[in-house]
Amino acid sequence: MKLKKLRKIYRVLFPIKFSPCQIFINNLKVNNHIKSFEKEGKLYTFILQNNQKIYCRDQNHSDYSVFNQVFSFEEYSTVSSVLNLNKEFDFKESVLIDAGANVGFATIYLSQKKIFDKIFCIEPSKSNFEILKKNVSSLDTTINLTLLENALSAKENESFYIENHFRDGKDWSLTTTQRENGEVKGITINEIIKKHQLEEITLLKIDIEGAERFIFDESENLAFLDKTKVIVVEIHDEFNIRQDIYQVLKNNNFLLIESGELTIAINKKLYRF
Repeated sequence: MKLKKLRKIYRVLFPIKFSPCQIFINNLKVNNHIKSFEKEGKLYTFILQNNQKIYCRDQNHSDYSVFNQVFSFEEYSTVSSVLNLNKEFDFKESVLIDAGANVGFATIYLSQKKIFDKIFCIEPSKSNFEILKKNVSSLDTTINLTLLENALSAKENESFYIENHFRDGKDWSLTTTQRENGEVKGITINEIIKKHQLEEITLLKIDIEGAERFIFDESENLAFLDKTKVIVVEIHDEFNIRQDIYQVLKNNNFLLIESGELTIAINKKLYRF
């Protein structure tokens, strides 16, 4: 009896310390959205409850945090409901542009909720892009999928440098800075529309760590707004740009909805009442 009490006291005074890796694995074990997982080399492979296969890097990266945002907390559920409950949007081919695609979790989630004919994933980080390619490889082969290793730009023919000093500095917080000899080429939404002859964009998702302040600058070419039905954007308040972006969207006939960290904008001109 005394020995048991001593053990309890010892555990209180000297609790078991788990390594970051052990904590990570324990979190995977208790996540109800993950049916099973295993480690393959430097990657973890998750099998979700719907048998979707997902690739995720370890605890040293932000992938699992993004996974929880998208699949566990379902931060894109409201925008998916907007699209699915309003079939008036479905008059032409359905197009998703995922700008700031990271490792592809939002693309996968949204494509599970709605059928898209064409998907464009834009991601400037080479390391993120490699995981993105693996993750979206399991999508329906009938989808016309285009992966663009670029930075979303407001102007044509710009180059960018990737920096990791924003927020926690991890993979989901990488930012792009315009540089004349930058390592990453920029691409505009208008260029994608023109090159791929898109009549309309069903959903434009933008999560580009503050660079949205350039995309929605009223002095730039905002022609893409006339062809975009729904926008979902994470506005980063570190740059004090929220009200400016709201005003640009309102000036272009968008109805605004706030959903958690996201702003959903619905083009009133393209909604067939």
